[in-house]
Amino acid sequence: MAKDELERLRSWARDGFFIVRRAVDRSVVAELSDICDKVLQQVRATQGSHGHTTTHISGLLAPEYFVGRPEALSRLADYASSREVVNLTQNLGRTDEGPLNLRDVQYFHEPSARDCDGAWHRGGDFPGLSESESPAAHPTLLRFRIAFAPDDHLEYVSGSHARPNTPEELAVLRGTTRNGPLPSKSIRIGLEGGDVCVFNVWGIHRARYRRDRTRRTLHLSFGFGARKRLTFGDLRGLVTAP
Repeated sequence: MAKDELERLRSWARDGFFIVRRAVDRSVVAELSDICDKVLQQVRATQGSHGHTTTHISGLLAPEYFVGRPEALSRLADYASSREVVNLTQNLGRTDEGPLNLRDVQYFHEPSARDCDGAWHRGGDFPGLSESESPAAHPTLLRFRIAFAPDDHLEYVSGSHARPNTPEELAVLRGTTRNGPLPSKSIRIGLEGGDVCVFNVWGIHRARYRRDRTRRTLHLSFGFGARKRLTFGDLRGLVTAP
């Protein structure tokens, strides 16, 4: 196993995330950014407040976003299942979980209508953990996060992916001030354009959104095992060979 891969796996196990600097070539960043920004412009122009007060676009591979641009949809799907993505993610699940599969593609952006702080949470849209429940009891879920511009909006509680909630954390996660101060020490993950951060979504995390601070990050959501069919139809198979 190469030294850099070993270090990534150590960081993944210890912290719940790792960063790969300059992982994506500038030309690829420019190409993917242009594709995603055109979808954002379309959403903001046609769906009222969506894209203005919201924080991200889910289901980014939906065909209706690419009417007249099928080549852009193919390029985005090709990248999501490319070797450079899969090689960084395929070994992050438990050995009993099965093969890597893509769950969703999202584009996170700054709001244009109001500022907000995201709520502290675990596991995306999945229910939060009880005080005594360990994330290890749940399937591995991860985000492959590419920054198209400098980004330090994500906060993460290092190591929280591997332990239950403390009573103090549980009070915030399930309380009425989920976007308020958290008693645990969090770190803000800073990325430059082309950097990649892969993080375990079972760790406690949140993001901030500011109108005057650009946020343009492409998120590829992965799981392992039985494949989940997405609402906008089936996706092409992932490359799983190293």
